[in-house]
Amino acid sequence: MWPRGLKAIQAKLLAGSDPPMYLLGIGDEGNGRAIVAYGNPDTVKNVSSYVPGLTTRLDEDFAGGTMKRAQDTALTVREISPHSSTSSIVWLGYDAPQLSAGDFLSSRSVMFADDAEAGAPAYNQFMAGISATHENGDPHITAIGHSYGSLAVGLAAQEKGGIPGADDIILVGSPGTGANSADQLNVGKAHVFVGAAEHDIVTGAPSKGQVAGGVVGGVLGAFAGVPEVGAAAGASASDPNGDDLWFGKDPASKAFGATRFAVSDGPTIFEDHGKMKAHSNYFNPAKDQMSADNIARIVVGLDAALRAERL
Repeated sequence: MWPRGLKAIQAKLLAGSDPPMYLLGIGDEGNGRAIVAYGNPDTVKNVSSYVPGLTTRLDEDFAGGTMKRAQDTALTVREISPHSSTSSIVWLGYDAPQLSAGDFLSSRSVMFADDAEAGAPAYNQFMAGISATHENGDPHITAIGHSYGSLAVGLAAQEKGGIPGADDIILVGSPGTGANSADQLNVGKAHVFVGAAEHDIVTGAPSKGQVAGGVVGGVLGAFAGVPEVGAAAGASASDPNGDDLWFGKDPASKAFGATRFAVSDGPTIFEDHGKMKAHSNYFNPAKDQMSADNIARIVVGLDAALRAERL
């Protein structure tokens, strides 16, 4: 697995890229480790550090797809703010959950926070180095979490002192952060930004309470001959406001208190034949220009120009 990923990264380094690519870290631990930047994080004015999520590992897809999301952010920033210098980093410094049967039946499953809990302190350690090695010592830093990576970022933000140096936090396609409000992420709720596509099934995942309520309601409803009605009623009663997710309060909800920025609805899971493209398009200007532009604006501190989503 990871040898192929290493070779793919090496090929990209040898080929050159725009912006210039920097390999900040590499390793064979677990499912592989890689930290790659587009733009020099030691000299630029703005640094973003993106944590990928479910199924990410050091393979060809990491070099071809995950890294491209960081590069897309760097290129979109250039279009939005041509005179702003930026480094866009992808941080694979933890083991993201996989979809193998062995992982799914263990605490390594995406249903558990174990991987994110292990990754959070490692991410904070890396982020502490961003300001420490920067030539001017005070870059504008944005922490970005996508999918399960948003849980890792959220947990990192809730550690004592928060994410070192972070000015803003962006969460996209999030199943929750382990927090019940944006204020708990230690950057101030005005500096927490959330993107959630209408057809992204991850952002609509049920909460643990809904699942439990649905099971209980279904059992009770079965005695009355209407298990489906009972399940629906039980799920609804457990989350009457519909703003809870598997890992806490829905970051895209009004109750969470973050700024929700506009993104494309994306294709339904039926339109894209189960490929969950609405969950994967946030960084790609060819697929979701609105989201990519808004992410770029936050990264360079132009959040006043955001196109916001009405909650």
